[in-house]
Amino acid sequence: MSLVRRVLLIATVILVAAAAISLGRWQLRRLRDRRASNAALEAAGRLPPLRLPDQLPANRSIDSGRRIVATGHFDPAQQIILRGHVQDDAPGIQIVTPFVFDSSNAVLWILRGFVKSPDAVTPPDTVPAPAAGTVTIGGVAYGIPVTTDDGAPLLHKGVTTWKRLDRSTVMARLPESLATYLILASDSADVGRLAIVALPKLNDGPHLSYALQWFGIALAVLTFGAVVLWRDGRESARRREAP
Repeated sequence: MSLVRRVLLIATVILVAAAAISLGRWQLRRLRDRRASNAALEAAGRLPPLRLPDQLPANRSIDSGRRIVATGHFDPAQQIILRGHVQDDAPGIQIVTPFVFDSSNAVLWILRGFVKSPDAVTPPDTVPAPAAGTVTIGGVAYGIPVTTDDGAPLLHKGVTTWKRLDRSTVMARLPESLATYLILASDSADVGRLAIVALPKLNDGPHLSYALQWFGIALAVLTFGAVVLWRDGRESARRREAP
């Protein structure tokens, strides 16, 4: 192997290994952030239920993971359809409906539940409406994310669905919306009248596994480079020793 090829090989090995190590460290940072988020969710879940609208904080901010008991009425005319979901091995959509407090101008968005749909986009002809009138519901609060694509709206067969809930979308529909949505608890299923969606699982996710894979790739690349250089060195030595 010529000197130029050896230099190129060494540089390539170092660059690829460094990139893999960097990606592994990034996954470890994501693991750390996820564990911190899980700890915050668990801490909020241990607090007494927040009763709305009476105990709505002055800054209108509610911690994710906080248990909520709310009294008000649903406004199904403004509900949002989230596409691309699977529950109990069946494709479908999720229905998010605004919940208006009778004694406040605030609105809390409610993930009422899941509806089967063969293509996970098109809603059935009839989606069960929530209970009418003033009701009391319970569930767990989560922050509505701010996305870069407004939740990826899609117009299909005359119906707009979203890939994910987006804060700007709900604020555009109802400016008095809280930056929070609620996943209904199972004891409120009769009020939401849809199949309840399970709460997000608090686990480490795949980040540790991905980090180990990237570190393994870095080790494999370094080993490969070392073996190639070692073999080339042996071949060069043999050629020099040959008569």
